[in-house]
Amino acid sequence: MKPKKNEMRQIECTKALCEVTVQVGERFYYEFHRHGSVGEDAEFEIDDDTVIYLEDTETEYLHPENMKNSGWTGGDAERGKWIFRALRPGKATLTIRIIFRFEVEEERTIDFTVVF
Repeated sequence: MKPKKNEMRQIECTKALCEVTVQVGERFYYEFHRHGSVGEDAEFEIDDDTVIYLEDTETEYLHPENMKNSGWTGGDAERGKWIFRALRPGKATLTIRIIFRFEVEEERTIDFTVVF
């Protein structure tokens, strides 16, 4: 399904390897979770950033109202988006690492094919 004009497509990968085709110029995002006080984080690596590159990162606290309460813990849970753009035709691999207390807990690989 092609996104509407100015609408970004969410790329999801719930298994170890996924394959995705995008168009040159297309913007898309991958949603991740971060909870710093608990030790949950995520990182990514692109093997060829001349094909796809990170354009922006957006994060939001899931419970911002609790950030102000003294003594309330766990208020720093975040939802984030890594926003990418496809630059030119070719292939690139995006590796997502889900981290818990500085150890890689899970790794997902997304093989992108960028077409005109």
